[in-house]
Amino acid sequence: MRKKNINPFKMGFKLVLLLSIGVGLITGLGILRYRSSQLAWYLESVNDSIQKFSDEEVILRQELSALVAPIRIYSYCKEVLGMQKVLKAEVISVHAGGNNLASRKSSPEEEKGWLSKFSWLIGK
Repeated sequence: MRKKNINPFKMGFKLVLLLSIGVGLITGLGILRYRSSQLAWYLESVNDSIQKFSDEEVILRQELSALVAPIRIYSYCKEVLGMQKVLKAEVISVHAGGNNLASRKSSPEEEKGWLSKFSWLIGK
């Protein structure tokens, strides 16, 4: 049998290579664990927000159903706002002058120039 020569340089290189692979794997696993804990925290905060908005939606739906019912509107107005039922309703009509206020046409005085706009100061 022949005895193999063990080269210490090759042995040291293999040992350093194995250690660096081991450290790389452990570092990679640590980074993955850290990232997964970050994502879990983010998911927890999203779930908390969803739960908060869901609770708020339930409360708003209850308020809406309470306000939509006519008897509840009447009782709310009477009890909380202190309103009273009107026995006699009156209608007052207000008519604007003959001018149509929405579409105003320019008059001949306005077309004369900027000085005619101030003629009301003099009394013309």
